[in-house]
Amino acid sequence: MKKTGILFLAAVVITLASQTANSQIRSYTVANAHSHNDYKNSIPFYRAYERGFGSIEADVYAVNGKLMVAHDKKEISESRSLQNLYLSPLAEKLKLAPKRQLRLLIEIKQNYKAVLPLVIEELKPFAEYISSPGHPGNLTIVMTGAVPPAAEMPNYPDWITFDVDHLNGFTPQQWQKIGLVSFPLGRYVRWNGKGVLNNREIARVKGAIDSVHQAGKMIRFWESPDTKSSWLALMRLGVDVIGTDKIEELGDFLNKKAKNEYLSPQAYPVYQPTYKTDGAVKKVKNIILCIGDGMGLTQLYATYTANQGRLNIFRMRNIGFSITNAADAYITDSAAGATAFASGQKTNDRAIGVDANGKPLKSLAVYAAGAGKKTADIAVCQLTDATPAAFYAHQTERSDSLAIAADILNSNIDVFLGSAYTDFTTKVNGVPIVDKMKQRGYTVIRRFDDFLKSPATKILALMDDSATRPKIAGRGDYLPLALKKVTETLKNHPKGFFMMAEGSQIDYGGHANNLAQVITENADFDRMVGEALRFADEDGETLVILTADHETGGLTLLDGDIKKGYVLGDFSTNDHTGTPVPVFAYGPHSGDFRGVYSNTEIFSKLLKLIR
Repeated sequence: MKKTGILFLAAVVITLASQTANSQIRSYTVANAHSHNDYKNSIPFYRAYERGFGSIEADVYAVNGKLMVAHDKKEISESRSLQNLYLSPLAEKLKLAPKRQLRLLIEIKQNYKAVLPLVIEELKPFAEYISSPGHPGNLTIVMTGAVPPAAEMPNYPDWITFDVDHLNGFTPQQWQKIGLVSFPLGRYVRWNGKGVLNNREIARVKGAIDSVHQAGKMIRFWESPDTKSSWLALMRLGVDVIGTDKIEELGDFLNKKAKNEYLSPQAYPVYQPTYKTDGAVKKVKNIILCIGDGMGLTQLYATYTANQGRLNIFRMRNIGFSITNAADAYITDSAAGATAFASGQKTNDRAIGVDANGKPLKSLAVYAAGAGKKTADIAVCQLTDATPAAFYAHQTERSDSLAIAADILNSNIDVFLGSAYTDFTTKVNGVPIVDKMKQRGYTVIRRFDDFLKSPATKILALMDDSATRPKIAGRGDYLPLALKKVTETLKNHPKGFFMMAEGSQIDYGGHANNLAQVITENADFDRMVGEALRFADEDGETLVILTADHETGGLTLLDGDIKKGYVLGDFSTNDHTGTPVPVFAYGPHSGDFRGVYSNTEIFSKLLKLIR
């Protein structure tokens, strides 16, 4: 086809034609997936259809007046006809879901003159569903393989379109019969599907894609590597149809893609530390222990990427790793993990503030109070949840929230902030816990604004759930503001203070396999860390420690763009993993936290500084 003919035919130019190789990946769904050689899988048609694939392929031969499905003649079997494997189940499914869109790609293995009349005959019952010019249907028929010459294509019904591997030599009338353009990827690059294409390879492949899009057609590549890296590369370049033999894997990948990607609407500024006292061997007056629940290195790097290459946490220079296993399990939960760094002993999963035998343990908050320091316990979750509870409660079962709430009556922590007000309305000796706390001199606060404004120095702040809802649901700057409030309240105490502040809901996002929630919660936590670093610089005697109780979700980063703040990830589990988690330190004695060590060592290192 002449260039002018192509331009004439391009009535609709696909918007991706202007997409550059480094552009944001467009929105893809499982409707873009193509089951290549579908008949070869264990359950033809159904596996791909039930996964939501938008395109299914079958190879056919004309045998004794029937279309038989096979890759090679020797594979032909009486039971494996196009009717049995595809058309009969398709008819059943279209009745149940008449709006379902599907492309049936029928490959002619040989003798199109024998095959096409049978296609016309066997597809007659689908006339009401088949899409054609002037009749938009939900079933598209595309013939591929040994298709007729371009000159003969207009001789076939208008609902039959053809798949070709070139753009030249077509008249406008013939070009209207083209439903898909399929190129062998090997024509442009030699690639095993690992790593990424280089710039020259991208230019060659992108040139092919753009030429098809500019001609107003959709494109797919065959003989392409069947890997996540390859699927992503093709999507990044704007390929319309992604072929695979891995139906479940590609289906899951595309179905979860919207939940597994995140584009930051706006980067937030980060604090530039002065490092004046960082690593100095001098007095530590104040300790701010920041816990990112469920936060591993991938969560951090995802947040760094989303924030366009900036993270307060990554400006902390002294770094170590914490090994998180519990006493009775390779994978810790938050209760055992928090107890380890709060009280210095490995304990069993689900146990809070007790050792593996159930014996109560003293937490850093208790030791700090004993050293004359003020203390605070801050979380963006229920105050009876595992991490905040590990600093004041002693129970063998983390789900016993009422017993945990009652343990607060024996705690001398000065400032509490969290939710779960109803847990603290439980009566102990006939009196609600909140009333007993008032009797002990605590100001009980229910609204976050009131907490920020309160002049009290002993506070039990129990927020409504709306105040601690997820960041993506509109929580606001809860953690940064809370940290600023507590440091302002406690900073003038002569003996200093110990504070635990938890980014609780990074973990929630990991359990939900929701990348947006992971990143937005981690970003909120990071902004809080920025405020902690700022305070440490202003004070000069404050040590900031940051770590996690465990990693959640088994997050893997598959793609990203730091300049755009775009991240694409994947999760291997909806639970915790045993991966060691990072420890970051800033301020006096921050060098003490370098190395790889048990999470119990965090307790030991901090206790030395408290004493």
